[in-house]
Amino acid sequence: MGEITIRGITLGDGVPKICVPIIGRTDEEVLAQSEAIAREAERLEEAGIRKAPCVDIVEFRADYYDNICNQTILTELLQKLREQHPDRLLLFTFRTEEEGGELRHDRAGSMLEDIYAWAMVSGYIDLLDVELLSGNYRVVRTATKAKDLGIAVVVSYHNFEETPHNGTLEELLWDMEQLGGDILKIAATPKNQFDVDRVLELTEQIRKGKTRQEITKPVVLISMTKLGERSRTEGAKLGSAFTFGCVGSSSAPGQIPLEDLARALE
Repeated sequence: MGEITIRGITLGDGVPKICVPIIGRTDEEVLAQSEAIAREAERLEEAGIRKAPCVDIVEFRADYYDNICNQTILTELLQKLREQHPDRLLLFTFRTEEEGGELRHDRAGSMLEDIYAWAMVSGYIDLLDVELLSGNYRVVRTATKAKDLGIAVVVSYHNFEETPHNGTLEELLWDMEQLGGDILKIAATPKNQFDVDRVLELTEQIRKGKTRQEITKPVVLISMTKLGERSRTEGAKLGSAFTFGCVGSSSAPGQIPLEDLARALE
């Protein structure tokens, strides 16, 4: 498993990073959540909860945002988020309905490549999430544009029905890397603890270079829902580049409150 350093933060170096999502619909909600994340991280760090930072990445879930189809307003909001988090990475994610997103905009689906472009040329984001199932051509084209602008790409895959066999998961990760992913993310739904164990074992195998497919980029492997909750802490310790916590509302089933996550990782 490789490493990538973005604005002084190294992902895949063995120190678990924490990402917290923002899911507000209006500017006021987004900025209030963003401020709450910054305050909570500062409180936990001042209390010495964790030696490492308590929030390394802030994810803006743009599929929740009402003004996503307005480039000017979107850019202004991204600027304000950057100002609130000058030392954290800003991840821009537009999750589609098929992969658990909150799509409420008739135009947004057909404008997705424009929305990606607006976020990238704004100059305020560090990471861009692109879904593997959006198609090879879109992934490659978006990844190429992102790299030209110095933005790292998280290629992601979400399965809300099951956890595919490990061989399938390896193939998905390999495809993500070949298509230009800088960070490879899979979140799957377990049916039992064996599925959770498989995800954790695969994470460790990738870190040790023992998979059939050679994976050279940082990975994020998550077992969702309450059943897979322990993957968010144990997986991070086994090699997952970052994990997700929440301050207030969560963006996916099984996310852990930030304080609990920071304590568990420490």
